[in-house]
Amino acid sequence: GCGRFSPWPEGQKGLEQGNLTPLRRVGGGGGGGGKTGGKGRIKCKRQRISSEFEKLQLLLNEEKKLFLQGLAEEERETLKKLNENVTKLSQQSFSLQQLITEMEEKCQQLVAELLVCVLLRSEQVRLQEPELSAAELKVVYRVPGVMEMLREFTGKLTLMQQVDMTLDPNTAQPNLVLSKDRKHVRYGDTRQDLPDNPERFDPCVCVLRAEGFTGGRHYWEVGVGDKTDWDLGVCRESVRRKGRVTYTPEDGYWAVWLGNGEYKALTSSWTSLPVSVGPSRMGIFLDYEAGEVLFYNVTDRSHLFTFTGTFSRTLCPYYSPGLAAGGENAALLIICPVPSEAGGNLCP
Repeated sequence: GCGRFSPWPEGQKGLEQGNLTPLRRVGGGGGGGGKTGGKGRIKCKRQRISSEFEKLQLLLNEEKKLFLQGLAEEERETLKKLNENVTKLSQQSFSLQQLITEMEEKCQQLVAELLVCVLLRSEQVRLQEPELSAAELKVVYRVPGVMEMLREFTGKLTLMQQVDMTLDPNTAQPNLVLSKDRKHVRYGDTRQDLPDNPERFDPCVCVLRAEGFTGGRHYWEVGVGDKTDWDLGVCRESVRRKGRVTYTPEDGYWAVWLGNGEYKALTSSWTSLPVSVGPSRMGIFLDYEAGEVLFYNVTDRSHLFTFTGTFSRTLCPYYSPGLAAGGENAALLIICPVPSEAGGNLCP
């Protein structure tokens, strides 16, 4: 993944990628650094709040559209029934008028003949009671409150945007071991003898999804369990895959990383992420047209970071389980099925 080169020592990660300065800045130092860090945290929170409310507004607009479409459909059905009733009533009125006229003519006949005629004609005219449309709407349209929307937001997002994921073995670095269903990946100590095809990452410990995205909105979840080292995100299909790679949006990567006990967004000068509850499961939401990649801590249902930009090429979800670190980081990265209900837990 990000800076994880096999078999190069993991400790060279920051130096090789030119990230020494950002890491020092995060560590603090003088008083001026503290002030700058405070401003940075406030800016980060402001961006996070704005992003969350923009997504909520998008969700509300979609709900409004669905409600109005349902109401319009019900209005069309009601008007159709009313028109059918008017037609039936007109036909029945015409039949009754004909019967009245005929009865008036028959009044000149003998009483016995008149009674027989009335009985015969009354059997021919069958009046049907029109189907009345209820004044109440069939569907109850309930507008949720703000707090309810906040509680259900992540679950709604999950239901609307879930996509199936399978890993592409042709892109996997030779130490990576994929499960038969291509839903799990781990780092193996033994380098496999695999073809050095152009799409394979080497030595970078990465693997991509079998298919990329050229538009739309997509959501998927990855189980990270108790791993101590991983990175996840999306990258351009055209990124460099051989040798040393720089992981920033400018180089075609939008990712979040865990390493050395710290969570970071891999921006140009890596951004530290305040995480109160370590995620055992991560959610990633790609809005291609809006130019956004959002990362969620599914464990405590919090938003971690949003990348913004402009996309014009194929984007591929990418995964790195990190190096094994002597067995401490040997757990799997697992592509999880998105739960059918918000808050489900189908993945460790």
